[in-house]
Amino acid sequence: MQDFVIVGGGVVGTFIAFELSKYNKTITLIEKEKDLATVQTRHNSALVHSPVMVPPNKGKLKAKLALEGNRAYQTLVETLNIPHLKNGAYVLAVNDDEMERLHTLQEAAIERNLNAERIGPDALRQKEKNISPDVRGGLFLKDAMTADTYALCQTLEQITLSNGVTFKKATRIRDIRVTEEGFTLSSDTDETFRAKHVINAAGVQAETIARMVEKTPRYTMKPHRGEYMVLPESQRHFVNATLFPVPQHDTKGILVIPQPDGTIRLGPTSTYQTSLDDASVTSEGLDAIRSAVDTLVSNVPYETVETTYAGIRSTIDQDDFYIGRSHEHPGFIHVAGIDSPGVTSAPAIARYVREEILKLK
Repeated sequence: MQDFVIVGGGVVGTFIAFELSKYNKTITLIEKEKDLATVQTRHNSALVHSPVMVPPNKGKLKAKLALEGNRAYQTLVETLNIPHLKNGAYVLAVNDDEMERLHTLQEAAIERNLNAERIGPDALRQKEKNISPDVRGGLFLKDAMTADTYALCQTLEQITLSNGVTFKKATRIRDIRVTEEGFTLSSDTDETFRAKHVINAAGVQAETIARMVEKTPRYTMKPHRGEYMVLPESQRHFVNATLFPVPQHDTKGILVIPQPDGTIRLGPTSTYQTSLDDASVTSEGLDAIRSAVDTLVSNVPYETVETTYAGIRSTIDQDDFYIGRSHEHPGFIHVAGIDSPGVTSAPAIARYVREEILKLK
């Protein structure tokens, strides 16, 4: 009988295992893929958002955990020697309406004691030579960065293994039975796992796992496909910082995102779909990326694009993260709806589960 079984080995599940491994508990993490962080974690922007981009009206828990997570990453990437790029981000406005919304964004940041520095078009072009001539001004968010999330999960795994945690990969949970002692989990490898607590960090499969335990989960998965183009390392100097459009109500938009390895990611799109595993790249998605990127920068070397890919976000029918005990079986803990800013929030999510849900101090 394990104290904890964690279902899902993305950045959130791995951080939870890492956090709990500091205690004298028996823990198994179960991941359906052959390696950690190969689904949602590896197919996103690898962006550690400035908390300015995650205001409370986007979800109070998201705002709280994004702020705490961003602060944690500032030292975490260096302590763990994770490849990262502390280059900040610019939010760029291209018309009068966006200039007004930029002002509103800055005022909201000031009210939260966050850093958001206004910068004019001439100063912007000294920093970023390929900024579009249509750009009227921007905000500089110095605490934004990118980090190699795959390398991060591999490093956390090694530390967590040394702390006694067991990892079961290429293992898919097929059934969970509630027992007097806790839970019995059955897998497609014919292994059985018994646990006092199950932590559901299964990403886009979270509702599927929840329905093995609950008759009526309190959220519904609404997966969104995000498509990307990637410029090669040879274009590493095309931009220096991450570039955002002024955010809309329901999306941060399509970005230009330099990576620690010198590549630059262009994206993502955001397309609702019913499938939990269709990560197709479409011509419509690539056209949408080009159109949006061209409003931020000029001279984009699309002819050098080395790859395209898509990731599926574990969006649910609620604006905020859904983190808490099951209303039917309290030993079952939901960590669901972890879409953006999931990477940013991951270390804080793990701490929140430990302190606020499990009450381990």
